Amino acid sequence: MSPDASAPAVVASGGEVAPSAQPVDQHPSPTTGEGTPEENACVDRWLEERQLDRYGSPEGTMYAGGTPLFDERTGASTDRLVFVYGRHADARSACNPDAGPRPDAPATK
Repeated sequence: MSPDASAPAVVASGGEVAPSAQPVDQHPSPTTGEGTPEENACVDRWLEERQLDRYGSPEGTMYAGGTPLFDERTGASTDRLVFVYGRHADARSACNPDAGPRPDAPATK
């Protein structure tokens, strides 16, 4: 099967073309998430009060690739709020209680 000439190619860090990966410029920004500015500010305050970084991990956590929102192996990315709410449902209750469960949120235990 030949590659689709209209599909943009993605060049991986080693220089090889990754035809199945999403182009980097199409995944959500790790700094803003997809919520409203007010919801993002509320989540940022909630995390800061608990001494957590912007992804809900203990302050000082280091991430391969600089963010836990982008999987370099698969090219998949996750919205910051989906990621945080998937790990901290109480942050969602505090910052967006009327939204109900997000259909794309990872399951929590």
